[in-house]
Amino acid sequence: MLRHILPVAGAALLISGCGVPQAMTFDVEVMTPKAFVLDLDEQNAAVVATYAKDKKDSVRVSCVANGAATYLEAKNALEEGSVGAYTIPGGEYTGTQDKEYLEQLMLATGSQLLVILDDLKLNDFKLSREYNGLVGTGTFLTLRGKTAMTIYDAILDTTLFQKYISDSIIFKIPYEESLSEASVRGFIAANDSIIMTAFGQKLADHICNSWIEEEWMLIDYPDDSAWHSAYNNAMDFKWEEAIKAWLPMTEDKKAEKASYAAFNIAVACQMLGEANLALDWARFSKEKYFFREVQQLILYLENPRKP
Repeated sequence: MLRHILPVAGAALLISGCGVPQAMTFDVEVMTPKAFVLDLDEQNAAVVATYAKDKKDSVRVSCVANGAATYLEAKNALEEGSVGAYTIPGGEYTGTQDKEYLEQLMLATGSQLLVILDDLKLNDFKLSREYNGLVGTGTFLTLRGKTAMTIYDAILDTTLFQKYISDSIIFKIPYEESLSEASVRGFIAANDSIIMTAFGQKLADHICNSWIEEEWMLIDYPDDSAWHSAYNNAMDFKWEEAIKAWLPMTEDKKAEKASYAAFNIAVACQMLGEANLALDWARFSKEKYFFREVQQLILYLENPRKP
């Protein structure tokens, strides 16, 4: 389903002049599909990360756990410290079949839900000099890693989610720190805890709601009072009222205008979460009169994002 914030109308014109259609753009925030989202409204949770005894990585793993915990707090609007972060020796954790050990973890953490990060593997840092659209040209540090994530409900003795997750983070190295191999190593050492915390946050994002902004379009006839009133209703989130107004216009003698009305109804249906109905109206619009935007809409609706 599309969730939206206050639309911001644009002024792109389909055709310039009086009494002609105008393409009005607006922004919506769209929830990215996830295979599983951890909801912490009523249940306590803790992040438990395993570390290898034969490696001196317990501090780095602790930072990863802390990063994941603070991210879960932020995404669930919880107070700082609400989600605990713990590390345990990897040899102690043998999987969710060890009910006794998981019960001990629940008691030790005081949490019903356990987010377990096991077998964390981090690749060597990769350096590259490239252009990044957000921060420009520079030297970038990339860290890739993976872990087995398990979300276990200790009260219900149920595994809610289990997946091997791979991800990466990118940092821009300040210019003065990128002039020599020694300065780069110094930058990494000085910021290791920050980097590990950020990677933990990236891992936690796999089980949290996240949003991306998309630009959508409605077609308005500003000089047509009935049409413009429907458009204004849409901008006020009164999508049902807008649909009712556009419905009779889909039978307009002018194929172009009928098509535009059907297109608007398709967009409105999508805003209401009625994707199948939106696709039907988009196809109807295309049958009435073909224009590029309706074909783009059909392709979007026929290929929805999947988790």
